[in-house]
Amino acid sequence: MSVPPKTDEEQRKLCFDLFNAYWEDAFGKGVPFDTIGTMSISAALFALVAKHGKETTAEFVQDLVQSILQDQFTSMRKTN
Repeated sequence: MSVPPKTDEEQRKLCFDLFNAYWEDAFGKGVPFDTIGTMSISAALFALVAKHGKETTAEFVQDLVQSILQDQFTSMRKTN
């Protein structure tokens, strides 16, 4: 078994790598990206509400709205 990540940066990198592998695997099995995305967001929201409560999670989501509208999540788009 490998050594668990210690720093926040190491944890984020590991999570990012695992998440990308999950997306690739699910897409390779025929699940469309929009379905994978919707399920990923839903799972994240359930976890955030469970840990931080609905008010804090709602504030976080409201901040995300502004980030989306400011193109902070825009990247090269793939056609599926």
